[in-house]
Amino acid sequence: MYYSLPYGSGEVGLDIDENGTYLLEAKPLPSPDLDRTFKEALENPVGTKRLSEIAKPGERVCIVVGDMTRLWARYDQILPYILEELHSAGIEDGNITIVSGTGAHRPQSEDEHRQIVGQEVYSRIKVVDHNCNNKEELVYLGKTGRGTPVWINKLVHESDRVILTGGVVHHFLAGYGGGKKSILPGVSGYETIMANHKLSIDPSGSGINPSVCAGRLKGNPLSEDMIEVARMTCVDFAVNVVINEEGRIGYVSCGDMVASHERSAAVVDEYFGVSIEDKSDLVIASCGGYPKDINLYQTYKTMYNARRAVRDGGVVIILSESREGIGNDNFKTIFTEHPTRREREEKLAKDYDIASFEGYSLSLWQEDVDFLVMSSIPEDELKQMGLIPIGDINQGLNYAYKKLGKNLRTYVMPHGSITFPMKGE
Repeated sequence: MYYSLPYGSGEVGLDIDENGTYLLEAKPLPSPDLDRTFKEALENPVGTKRLSEIAKPGERVCIVVGDMTRLWARYDQILPYILEELHSAGIEDGNITIVSGTGAHRPQSEDEHRQIVGQEVYSRIKVVDHNCNNKEELVYLGKTGRGTPVWINKLVHESDRVILTGGVVHHFLAGYGGGKKSILPGVSGYETIMANHKLSIDPSGSGINPSVCAGRLKGNPLSEDMIEVARMTCVDFAVNVVINEEGRIGYVSCGDMVASHERSAAVVDEYFGVSIEDKSDLVIASCGGYPKDINLYQTYKTMYNARRAVRDGGVVIILSESREGIGNDNFKTIFTEHPTRREREEKLAKDYDIASFEGYSLSLWQEDVDFLVMSSIPEDELKQMGLIPIGDINQGLNYAYKKLGKNLRTYVMPHGSITFPMKGE
C-alpha cells in the first residue's frame, strides 16, 4: 500500500505491506448553504426562545468570541447572523460589545481583532480583549461545588444578555471545545482557569484523572465544573459550529448553552470519530501538514489521538515538520527541569499550567509506548523530552519491526489531529 502523508507544506510517501494495515480517516463533512443553515438554526433554537425574542430594546449585549488560536472557528461568518437577530430585536450596534475570550493567552492587536470578527463587523461593533490577570476587570461570584473560585470578566457579567460562540472539536480536557469553554477559560480569571484545569490530575495526586478526557461530557468533572461556572455567569444563548477539513462551516446549532453544544458534539463524533475494533501495534500519524504541525506543542493533539489507537508496548511514528520548534517552553521544561514523575507532579500541584500538563501526559504515555518523531527539531531537543528522533519513515518502520516483528496491526492516520479513534464506543 502507498500513502501520501502531509508534512509541513509538502508530503511524505509511505510504502507499507497492506496486510494488517488500516487507514483511519474522518468522514467528509459537507459544506451547506450558510444562509439557509443559519436561518434554520436561529429560527429553531434548542432549549430556548429565539435570540430575537430573548433580547429587548435598550439592553446591553455581550458576544463572546475566541482569540487568534481559534480563528479557524470562522467568527467572521457567524457574527453577521447574530447581529441581524439582535437588530430585529431592536438592539443597536452601540449597545453591543464583542469580547475576545483569550483565557490565559496573550493580548491581541487591532489587526488580529479585525481578522477574528471581520472588517465589516469591526467597523461597527466595539471589540475588546479579556484580561485574566487584571482583577479590576473581573468580578468574584463565589465558588463552585468543586471549590473553584469564580472570577469572571466584569463586562460580560454585567451585560444584560450574554451570547457565546464557538467551534466544537474533540478536546482532551473539556471533552469537546466550544460551548461553555467560551466562559471558562475564555473570560475567566487566571485563578479560576488553573483551579478548574487542576481537575485533570487524578485525585490521588498522581497520574491523569481518567474521567477527564476527549469525547466525554457527562461524568467529566472538569467539563461539569466549567458548566457550573458558565451557569453562574447567566449565559442567554449560544451558537456552536462544526468546521470541516476544508475550513468551512459544516454544521450549526443554536440555543441553550449545554443542549446546543451536545448536538454539535454528536456531529463531531459522527464525522471525526473513527471506530476501531482493537488497538494496534503500530500507529503512523501525520498532524495533517502546516499549520497543524507548526510546532511540537500543537502536535500534542495528534499524539493524544494516536495514543488512543495503540496498545501498551506498541510504537507510534509521528510526522510533524515543527518549523517553529517546540512551540512552548513549559512543554519542554517539564521534562528538563523536573526529571522524575514525582517532581513533575509536585510542579503541577504547585504551579499548574496547560503546557506542563501536556508534557506530563506525554511522559506518562512514554512509560508504555515508544514515540518516534520525524521533524526539523534538533535531535537532542527531542531526546530531552523522551522522544526518539528519526530521519524518515523507513527508519521508523525498521525500529518498529525490530522491536515488534513484521506481522503488525498498523493504523495510518493522515490527519491525526482531527481523527479521533473510538474503541467500543
